[in-house]
Amino acid sequence: MNWPAGPSISDERADALHAIVPSQPESGWKHNGLLLRIVFTVLAAIAVSAAFGFFALLSLPKGILTAALAIGAAELLIVKHRFFRTGVESALWLFGTFAFIFGLPSQGKVEAILVFAAASALSGWRMRNAFFGVFAAILVVVYVAAKWEHAPILSMTTAALIAIPSAFALRRAWQRPSNDRLFAGLALAMPVVGYLSTFALRIFQTTFVMNFQVAEILGITAAILLAAGIAWRDRVLLISATLSIACAAIELRQLFDYPAEAKLIGAGIAVIAIAVTLERVLRRKTQGLVVTVVATNPYDEAMQIGGILTIAPHGSAPAEHAHTGPVLTDSASATDKSFGGAGAGGDY
Repeated sequence: MNWPAGPSISDERADALHAIVPSQPESGWKHNGLLLRIVFTVLAAIAVSAAFGFFALLSLPKGILTAALAIGAAELLIVKHRFFRTGVESALWLFGTFAFIFGLPSQGKVEAILVFAAASALSGWRMRNAFFGVFAAILVVVYVAAKWEHAPILSMTTAALIAIPSAFALRRAWQRPSNDRLFAGLALAMPVVGYLSTFALRIFQTTFVMNFQVAEILGITAAILLAAGIAWRDRVLLISATLSIACAAIELRQLFDYPAEAKLIGAGIAVIAIAVTLERVLRRKTQGLVVTVVATNPYDEAMQIGGILTIAPHGSAPAEHAHTGPVLTDSASATDKSFGGAGAGGDY
């Protein structure tokens, strides 16, 4: 058992392999699917909120007691019952730290967002939870947007500076699959979160002003992610690049204020141009991203069937059944076995 208690590197890799190949053995740690984790997270949030309110009614230090109770229960489930990624222990850890923060004296400053980001990052590190880590990064971007609300370019820059290094971190072969999930989540979510933060800062203004600098950062981020996704054949980076391009197009939508027919025609031309370009670039490639269909051999199916028959286990010869018909011994009768069917003689 390593410290802090939880799945080791080999345990995480075993569970990741079991998720792909169910016949492989599991690590022994109890975990649930995404839907059950969401349900248990909601139930744990309700339980922690009830404990927080109960201690508040008793005029006790509600933050410290709730955090100690929630985190203690989470550690007990982990150490004694080997709970990990069930939704219960991770939610108890996260909401326990949040309860501790809510119990502190507050002055209503925007820096409180960073405190919640630190609590989420701590819970994500302890529980090896990629969602908590991504949530911590989102809170950082929200803090920048709230602190410098008149400079939306800063929040977009912060999101890009998180997304791009996370994309390059995916190039490394991490021993823990949870690290891959964390960096993949950051690379996927940060461009969208950064643009939404700039959008939220301007939507309540009298006139929504188009910001070319935001579109430029989105375009640069999309170009880097697209190049990395093609070079490394990473689908997460390709999806993130596509989302970044979509956000940049939305930001520059005022430049494309044309009739719907013209937009559809332009989109069709662009799709045809992209298809022709990809077909020419990827023609005759047999590795990586390919477009040429590999010709099938008409004897492939026969070879597969022959291989199955070759490696199939062969049992002993089938048992002979007792003969229930007439005894065909040497005789000259009509039932003589030397005669053929339909009255034909055996010498025919």
